[in-house]
Amino acid sequence: MQLTETTAYRRLPLDVVGAEDCELILADGTRVLDLYGGHCVNSLGAGHPGLGAALAEQWRTLSFVTNLLDHAPRRAFHEAFASNLPTSEGGWQVFCTNSGAEANENAVKVSLAVSQRVRVVTFNGAFHGRTAAATALSDTAAPGFPMNPFEVVRLPWGDTRAAEAAIDESVGAVMLEPIQSLAGVVEPPAGFLEALRAACDRSGAALIFDEVQTGSGRLGQPWAAQHFGVVPDLFTTAKGAGAGFPIGLTVVRGTWGDRIEPGLLGSTFGGGPLALRAACEVAKAVASAGFLENVRATSTALRAASLRGPVRSVRGAGLLLGLELRPGLRAADVRDALLERGILTGTCNDPSILRLSPPLTLGPRDAQRFGEAFEALATVEV
Repeated sequence: MQLTETTAYRRLPLDVVGAEDCELILADGTRVLDLYGGHCVNSLGAGHPGLGAALAEQWRTLSFVTNLLDHAPRRAFHEAFASNLPTSEGGWQVFCTNSGAEANENAVKVSLAVSQRVRVVTFNGAFHGRTAAATALSDTAAPGFPMNPFEVVRLPWGDTRAAEAAIDESVGAVMLEPIQSLAGVVEPPAGFLEALRAACDRSGAALIFDEVQTGSGRLGQPWAAQHFGVVPDLFTTAKGAGAGFPIGLTVVRGTWGDRIEPGLLGSTFGGGPLALRAACEVAKAVASAGFLENVRATSTALRAASLRGPVRSVRGAGLLLGLELRPGLRAADVRDALLERGILTGTCNDPSILRLSPPLTLGPRDAQRFGEAFEALATVEV
């Protein structure tokens, strides 16, 4: 019996046999600097010793238990995670699942159930996942589902007037990525998030931030709320929140969470001891002395290094950066040329944008290595 994989991924020609912190180790012993971080997943770098020890200890102590029972890793996670949250009257509540798409679906489910409304506002360029509701909210060429589970109003990104006109008392939720990663690391125009916050306050709609990629310290602050100064009603995260261990988190203001009916949400594996132990370690790392300062310093160094190569401008914040290439250059070609020089970067839906989302443990000295490889491309046709 033969088993092959579907053609879901166009894999890169790397024979990876190991990884250490911010480097991938190939079969021939070559080390590749990883500036992609597994799509923002490896927040603490590969093989983080503290995380590995914590998971091994948790496996021996309590590997899994039903969500009908409480356990110590959940309580420890709540304490660690709370220390990074933005200030909110009424506090916050959290529901745990296994992925960003699940977290996003639950955020919308809560918003529509509590508001008793059926419309959701989202934006051009959005990506929120590949499950049914998440796909409905995403701006994708091939949605894959014949119909949406609710009414979606899609607006131009950054168009404050259109948003203010559309967000009325029929809208239950407004959902967006604070920085659109897959679209090309597209930042919100000045005043846009503030206008959405005000429109939701007027209409009674929930403002939802999808922080699957921007969260857990990636922007140089714990969450986008602290980076932009706008606090949503709900936010979601996944990817880097578990540093490689699958987890999805839907975080809800108490004023919304208090109105969730029992039975609306559920998950077999969500909130298991291992996942929450991993998320606890990430939350503690983000809160530790010097961690976010390193993210910001490395971001500055990467920006400076990027401008030594074939780049017009740099988008984004922290360690989610989009490098806008000079006209005529394709990000895929530049990625391939960098890979030949031992640097792994990423692409996105915009063919002119090269994307960087390295582990948050990357240091300013690593940026110098990137800069040297990148500078060499200025004299090479890519």
